[in-house]
Amino acid sequence: MVSIIIPTYKGEDNIKNAVESVLNQSYKDLEVIVVDDNGLGSEHQINTEKILSLFKNDNRFKYIAHEKNKNGSAARNTGIAASRGEYIGFLDDDDVFLREKTEKQVEMFSKLSPDYGMIYGAFREIINDSHFRIVKAENNDDFLFDFLCDKIIACSSTVLIRRSVLDKVKGWDESFKRHQDLEFFARVAFLYKTAYLPEICVEKKKLDRNTPEASVYEQYHMHYLNKMEFIVKSFDKNRQKKFYDHHYFEMGKMYIKEGKLKRALYWAKKCSNPLKIIFMYGVSGSSYVYRKIRNGVK
Repeated sequence: MVSIIIPTYKGEDNIKNAVESVLNQSYKDLEVIVVDDNGLGSEHQINTEKILSLFKNDNRFKYIAHEKNKNGSAARNTGIAASRGEYIGFLDDDDVFLREKTEKQVEMFSKLSPDYGMIYGAFREIINDSHFRIVKAENNDDFLFDFLCDKIIACSSTVLIRRSVLDKVKGWDESFKRHQDLEFFARVAFLYKTAYLPEICVEKKKLDRNTPEASVYEQYHMHYLNKMEFIVKSFDKNRQKKFYDHHYFEMGKMYIKEGKLKRALYWAKKCSNPLKIIFMYGVSGSSYVYRKIRNGVK
């Protein structure tokens, strides 16, 4: 059996399509568990439960509502605890599986040795009615390092994982408000090999989500970096440097977007080549960066 867990929060506009895409899979030995994280009795929870009542007579469907909002990691852990499958997959409430996604990944697992713990796949991201992009999944013997440096995008909705792996990594870290999928997949890839499905297996909507202020993003990102320290220390010194250079640059770039040059320079100076990073800030930051420099750093 395969268990697919769908955490949902304010997702009633898309949740029906997500559930249907699982129940309509060509692979039939599965269950879908929706974990409603809106909070029991809230407007979004009531609307979500009403919409999902369409599936209440399907014995492959299970609905669980959190008494109060926790977070996406907690919702996924609730789903894992209620699941029965030998393999576990996850689906965001605004994404849909393509019909043969589960079948292809289960078939792949049947041919892989037990040291492979996770399979991820390519996906199509819908930008608007007339534009989309394809995010590829490719063979990579260096998955963990490239994933940590954002050279590989492993969308959580494309992943299928052995249950035995989840038992060993102890589920999702509920201390995360952002980056929880990055942290979780890194822990899995640290202990197990990762395989890939080159075919597009998920269709994902690009949503206009609120981007946090740079200071908040920095707080979230530092939490992620601190949690990744034990993995990063397993790399040689050169790779450690590349990892931190990448993430310090990303934090500085958030401040560049807000015109806060002084804090951006703080992160540039922490990189191994600050002058190069400052030049990259100028390229990515457009003309107001130069105005800030000309008028004096504030």
